[in-house]
Amino acid sequence: MGQVYRARDRVLERTVAVKVLSAASTQDRELVARFGREARAAAALHHPNIVAVFDSGADGDLQYLVMEYVDGQSLAGLLRQEGVLEPRRAAEVGCQVCQALAAAHAGGLVHRDITPGNVLVDQEGLVKVADFGIAKLTAATTMTGDGMLLGTAAYLAPEQAQGRPVDGRSDLYGLGCVLYELVTGAPPFARDSPVAVAARQVTEQPIPPSHRNPRVSPALEAVVLTALAKQPADRYQSAAAMAQDLDRVIADAGADSMPLVDPGAGLPTDRLPSVIPAGAARRRPGWVPWALVAALGIIVLVAVALWPRGADPPAAQQQPTGPPASTAAPPATPAATTPPTQPQGELPAALANLAQVITAGQQQAMVDNSAEDLLKQAEEVLRAAQEGKAEDVDKKLQDLQRKTDEQIDKGKIRGPAAGQVRQAVAQFSQLVRSR
Repeated sequence: MGQVYRARDRVLERTVAVKVLSAASTQDRELVARFGREARAAAALHHPNIVAVFDSGADGDLQYLVMEYVDGQSLAGLLRQEGVLEPRRAAEVGCQVCQALAAAHAGGLVHRDITPGNVLVDQEGLVKVADFGIAKLTAATTMTGDGMLLGTAAYLAPEQAQGRPVDGRSDLYGLGCVLYELVTGAPPFARDSPVAVAARQVTEQPIPPSHRNPRVSPALEAVVLTALAKQPADRYQSAAAMAQDLDRVIADAGADSMPLVDPGAGLPTDRLPSVIPAGAARRRPGWVPWALVAALGIIVLVAVALWPRGADPPAAQQQPTGPPASTAAPPATPAATTPPTQPQGELPAALANLAQVITAGQQQAMVDNSAEDLLKQAEEVLRAAQEGKAEDVDKKLQDLQRKTDEQIDKGKIRGPAAGQVRQAVAQFSQLVRSR
């Protein structure tokens, strides 16, 4: 949109940043109007993690915006200078961005362009979100015209790429892309052209970040992949919820993690985000809650019994009651542009995966027994899906997401288990919606 200069406020004797709209842009009335909207919207935001706007105005054809000067650099510059960040540091950055977004979303403002270039870090490590130049008030109509995309393709939410309405969850998708880049060195999708990248945002599942950086913990991976869910309903429903999970990642960094869980043979790791990093060793479980194992077997049997006649039963999805035979998960294969047709047995397998994640969390006292209500809700979703009741499926999936958030908010699911349960629910929901 223009250039940014470091300047001196001679009245208040302070260093400021002055954004000046380019001469060519001043001929575009929509851009000028959007520039003015940035000033009004951003000036109304007051938060330590948001770059403050002090003033705006015009001098002839010159449109300018006076902002807080941040003595530091952008995340893009930090990546060029330092390379991939430590996972815990990346989580700390993401948590501060979430706090900024929570404040903006509470004011009805969607940023729509969360990228490493728009996130600044000062000398003390304080993170500040900048450039609300293409943000829009959620209640206002767009000023950019039908079909015109705003945002950077590598960080663009699928609904933005398709020209559909956006909300705060679109910003969380962008933040998921940023976190992915912070821990792997590259955004989840890349191509030669922005159009090709935008297409991949819509059609492809990302390779789990731990497959590119084994130091990424299962809990952090679950946060990132939940933020990157294709459907807004499968993502975090608020920046505050995402911040809570990132706080848990930070608190648990360096601590002994819960046993890693095999998501089930037959689940395509190139299409579904896995809760297991490639090459990660699984620990042998100690005490096993046999009642839960029995319940898990019943769930799989019920799923098979309910499956339509003529469909292939998920016979391969036998639920393990002991340690996995393999000690490492195979690396994921990059996803194709057009996802393959999913096998009929994937839904029961995804349900079994959710049950297994909950069981593992209970072994480590990270999941309360009341979390079994999530399994009952998921069974209802599966039954409705198999009966072809689309409206019922959507309602029950919303209830499943709501109950999951409530369990985590109340501390009944905590630690690394919180992210893994949330991700297992997202996997299950994605499969149901894709049918």
